[in-house]
Amino acid sequence: MRRAGGSRTGPALVRRLLAAAGALVVSTAVAGCADVPPGEPTGALAVVVGARSNMPPVDLDGVAGQVLGNAVDTQARVSFVVADGAPFVLATTQLETVGEDSAAWQASEAENLQQLRNSIASAAARSPEADLLAALGMAAGEIASAPGKRVVLVADSGLSTAGPLDFRRPGLLDADPGDVVASLQAAGSLPDLRGVHLVFQGLGDTAAPQPALSGVTRDQLVELWTAIGLAAGALDVNVERSPLEGEPAPGFPPVSVVSPGGGLTCTANTVVLGGGDVSFQADTAAFQDAAAAAAKLQPIADRMQAAGVTATLTGTTADVGDEEGQRQLSEQRAQAVADLLGGLGVPAERMTVVGLGSDFPGYVQDRDGSGTLDPAAAAQNRKVTIELVGAGPAVCA
Repeated sequence: MRRAGGSRTGPALVRRLLAAAGALVVSTAVAGCADVPPGEPTGALAVVVGARSNMPPVDLDGVAGQVLGNAVDTQARVSFVVADGAPFVLATTQLETVGEDSAAWQASEAENLQQLRNSIASAAARSPEADLLAALGMAAGEIASAPGKRVVLVADSGLSTAGPLDFRRPGLLDADPGDVVASLQAAGSLPDLRGVHLVFQGLGDTAAPQPALSGVTRDQLVELWTAIGLAAGALDVNVERSPLEGEPAPGFPPVSVVSPGGGLTCTANTVVLGGGDVSFQADTAAFQDAAAAAAKLQPIADRMQAAGVTATLTGTTADVGDEEGQRQLSEQRAQAVADLLGGLGVPAERMTVVGLGSDFPGYVQDRDGSGTLDPAAAAQNRKVTIELVGAGPAVCA
């Protein structure tokens, strides 16, 4: 019961009071910051922009958008690099907050932020293809001597089609990130990102005619570029997962399509599992995404449940480690596929499992003359082949 002359402090009123108090604190804090004159310029930002065919236009968000705001706050020196087939520096500018009072400073900062976004929006590729690795090195070089915090912000799909990381090569998109990094290190192809904070947005985001990537392949691409950044000396790597969307502006130079693969290849009564949604975690028999693998294998399982259908599942590997270890891993992966098919209704007694390691017909030479592993070729050797007997032609989903 409410007492006469008393006050009611129920939950709704408390929330309103707290909200009002919070708003007061925030507005006071903002007003206090606005009254502080801008300090000396410090730090540097290099923005790598895809701005080309086969990927959406760039509209930075989340962590990537915050990087632009931080550059404005610190009055950083900013360079813009376009990641086409022959990366180039588009422009360099020194941000400066000007004015005599807080209102003028705020207006100046807003103008600087819009200038950054306009520069990104106006970037355009000049050369066909895309070489993100070279663009990263160029961007880091542009800010290497700058005092203060140095950030490289990358707005790109990550699907390079030129230079040492050319994803048009069969198998490279499915390659073990550790193998790719080791190969780039051996070739001296890693950019120098020492002392740089690296931020990505747009990895795996595509536009026609580039087919969309599956969730597993996108995650693999993110893992790869993260590994490259850390191996190249970046202090940290952050990936903004908010997607870039839309169609690129017309008139950009062409960029080759990268086959996203599907993880399955079907010919007659043979099904080959090699990467994509049916890929395995490195050096294990665990799927990258068991649910995605099951969805891919469901049509095969449906076909195998017909009366009289049997199958031999043969696992193979790259030439990594000793022969017995290769054989065991290849057999374990074939067994993992058999177990998954069993969970989808295929009787276990209809499946035979074999592991051949790297000694099998059709082996792709995955080491060069010096013994260095070729990650793309190695990925092609890491597969499980299903030979169906008593079934009609296999159908890959």
